[in-house]
This record gives sequence, structure tokens and C-alpha cells, in this order.
Amino acid sequence: MNDLHLSGDGRQPVQNHLEELSSKVTSVVILTVILTGIWSVSIDEILRYVLRGLDPCNNSCVNIFSPDEWAGTRWLSAGLLGLLTAFPFAMVQAYTFAKPGLLPSERRGLVAWMFMIWVLSFGSIIVTVTQLLPWLYAHGHSFNTDSGLVGRYDAAEMLRIAISIAWAMILILSAMSVVAVAGVSKLMWKGNSNWWRLRIHGMMLMLLWLVIPTNLPGLLFTLTITASGLVELIGWKSFRAPIPTGYGMKEILDYEGRKNRILYVDCSCCGTSPSIQPLHGMGLVKYDSVCRNSSEQDELLDAVKRFNATKIVFSGCTSDSFPADFIDSLRFLGCQYDTLNLSYLINVRTDGNLVDCNLAMAWLRSPWSELSAITRCLDILSSCEVKTLNVGEEIPFGINLLPGEALLTMPTESLLREIENIGIKVKYL
Repeated sequence: MNDLHLSGDGRQPVQNHLEELSSKVTSVVILTVILTGIWSVSIDEILRYVLRGLDPCNNSCVNIFSPDEWAGTRWLSAGLLGLLTAFPFAMVQAYTFAKPGLLPSERRGLVAWMFMIWVLSFGSIIVTVTQLLPWLYAHGHSFNTDSGLVGRYDAAEMLRIAISIAWAMILILSAMSVVAVAGVSKLMWKGNSNWWRLRIHGMMLMLLWLVIPTNLPGLLFTLTITASGLVELIGWKSFRAPIPTGYGMKEILDYEGRKNRILYVDCSCCGTSPSIQPLHGMGLVKYDSVCRNSSEQDELLDAVKRFNATKIVFSGCTSDSFPADFIDSLRFLGCQYDTLNLSYLINVRTDGNLVDCNLAMAWLRSPWSELSAITRCLDILSSCEVKTLNVGEEIPFGINLLPGEALLTMPTESLLREIENIGIKVKYL
């Protein structure tokens, strides 16, 4: 397996995905066409109101010099209004198409970004048409008046410039909002900032250069520098952020000095596994039944990917209780896994003592040293007044421990010598 496979992913041919995408795009286009026709009924009144605000003269100096250009601009304006009003439906279609392949945090980020950009699109159009462009046209018209020139302005050209500037603002705000949402969601940090930069700047500048009129090279240069600068400014902190931390995980150095981030998955396994405290430095995440619940598996993969966990330790789940795709996804993320088998250990006694479970946690060695694991085990045995320690390669079926007894699997000779030195009897199963 060479990719991350989530529970909602279906192993389907690429053609099936293309057909699904085509059907969703077609439905959005059909709705946009219908809404464009509806907007075309009242587009003349809307454009008349817009041009009245853009007109810089006391007496109207806006004219139509080319009827065919005016007709094209009129339908372009109606089409853009139809696209904006169809955007909520397009958001739903985009989300349903992308949802199966997105991690939970990525889904939330996508929804937040789409809603944000829809609101910002309407806001940028209103600000551009009612505030920015009237001020610019009035300022430019004053130069003509001072020079003794009589202004005559093309209505179609004014609207095209307004649409270009509004579209440029939407693109810039889209890129800025992507950076903001990714930073807040902890999807972006210093280690992957170049990946985000390449895609955000590349997509934004490509679309920006497509909409800016070719006869306005100064506007093209200005918007390119401004857009890139604003994105870098908004992402200044996110592009340089350290690797995110979550669930209390801390970096743990092994004997070779490598950094490890361990996540303890405290799964109750439908009430069959007890809850114990993880070791210092381990992160803690709790689930009800991660081996049976696909949404919890996706959340766990999300946590591993976002916070770069190098190893997860399950409380009671075993690797054979998970789907093969989930285990393959962990390997793809470079995350090791281990289990304490608490759902089995809790059944070796009837007195409710958790000494065996705590011993299993204390005997974790990687990335901790064996000496520190031995120290932890001795402290637990001494504090719980254990007299006999049962040891073996695995948990025996049907064993019933008495008070004063404990069970530990896979001990080393060093641990057994230290246990015998403190007066605890070792019983081999």
C-alpha cells in the first residue's frame, strides 16, 4: 500500500470517480445556468445602480461605445451572480465528493474555508463596487478635470475592470483564508510549509493572471506583488510554526538520541478494558471501541498524521482486530503500534486489582531504556506488596491470580534478577 486509506474510501477505478465528479459538476453548471437566466431579468436594474455609483461626473459621463461588448458584459455579470448564488449548492457537492478521502480535521477545515470564502466573496464585491472603485474613478477623473479634459467613459470597460478587481480580491482572500484555516487547524507548520506555499501561491497567481486584462500590465504586476505579500503576511506565524503538539504528547529521546512521539490509545473496548495512566510524555486519547468504529479509526489516523506520532500503544485492542487498511495506513504514516492487552489482563483475577495492567504499562521499553522500565516495575511491585510474580511468554488461558500475585509477560533476565533480589518469588508459567 502506498497511500493513506480511510474507512470511507472505496477501492474503485479512477473512471468511477471521474463519472461522479462529472455528474456533480454538471448539476452545478445546470443550476448556475438557471440562476443566470433568473438574474438576467433584473440585471439591467442592477447594472444601472452599479454604474450610477461608479460614475465620477456630476452629470453622467458614462456611455456605451460598443453594443456587442455591453451585451457580453451584461451576460457575464448575470453569470457571475448566478455562480455566487449557486455557490452553497456547489459547496455541498464539493464536500460530498471530497469527504471520503479527507481526514476529520481536513473536513472541518474545508467546510470552514468554503463558508468563509462565500461570505468574503459577497463582502469583497460590495466593498469593491460601493467603496473602492467609486473612490478610484473619482480620483482619476479629478486628474482629467485639472488637465482640462472632458471625461467620457465606456460602461462595459468600467464593469470589466470592476469584475476583474473584485475577482482578484476574491482570489487573494481565498488564499489568505486557506492559510488562516490551515494554521488554526494545525494542518500547517514549518515542516510542510513549502508544500502549502507552492500550491497556494501557484493556484492564486495562475487564476489571477487569467482574469486581469492584458492591456493593464501595471495592474498585473501590482496585484501579483500585493497578493503574494498578503499571503506571506497572514501566514508568517503558521509558515514558521513548530511541529504541532496535541493530546499531551511530548518528544521522548531514545538511546540513539532520536525523537519519538508516543500516543496512548485508551480504548474501553466496549467496557472490557480498564483505564490506566500512561507514562510521562505519552499523549492520551480515549475511545469507546476504536477497533470496531470506523469514524474513531479515522480520528486516530488524523491525530497520528497531524501530530506526527511515531508510535501508538493500544490499551486492549490487538492488531488482528483492526481492518487491514487501517494497519497499512499506520505503516504508510511511519507509525509503529503496540498493545498492552488490557482486555485480557483484566480477566486474570477477580479482585479488581489493576497491578497487572500497570505492570504492562511500566514494562514498555521502546523508546525508554530497559533500566528505566525495570525501575518502574520494581516500584509498582513494592508499592502493591506483591509476593509472587507469574511470568511467561503470553497470558495463559483460564489463569486466576490470588491477592499478592501478579502477572507479567515477556520479562528479561535483568528484570527477573532484580525482582528476586527484592525478595519477590518468580513463578514461570
